[in-house]
Amino acid sequence: MNTRPKIRPQKNVWDRVLEAIAIGALVYGVVVVLQAWSTLPDTIPTHFDASGNADGFGPKGMIWLLPSISVVLVPAMLFLRRFPWLSNVPIEITEENAEKQYRLIVRLLSLLACAVSLLFTALVYDTILIAGGGNSLLGAWFMPIFLTGNMVPILWYFYAAFKGR
Repeated sequence: MNTRPKIRPQKNVWDRVLEAIAIGALVYGVVVVLQAWSTLPDTIPTHFDASGNADGFGPKGMIWLLPSISVVLVPAMLFLRRFPWLSNVPIEITEENAEKQYRLIVRLLSLLACAVSLLFTALVYDTILIAGGGNSLLGAWFMPIFLTGNMVPILWYFYAAFKGR
């Protein structure tokens, strides 16, 4: 069994900025729910179609689902950056390329944590707007934004990882 080098690359300023945005958006999402809780109706939208129209409804307690998922996923991704050698990647990690590949893994996890946090917070905010009788800010744009926000960092990673073998 080939053991990978256990190197912790230094986080650079961009990783720290992405981490701050991810944590800030996560906290903001929880604060928004706390502030809106007393004004939410008993039934809120819980699912949206591809055009951004609410097509599923549930009790107002469901508003906590997305912040709860964020509270688990975002810190987990930020924590896993400390152990990039545990990642399952398509590149063979050697002593020569470990630091560069690990930096790419750290950046990918930073980008994904930021994207997930921002997207979940936007969805919570939009749900609260719609539940209060307002119009969706995202609407039909949600799905393209969601897919782009998650796929672009992954595609970037694959490009950079294969280029830097």
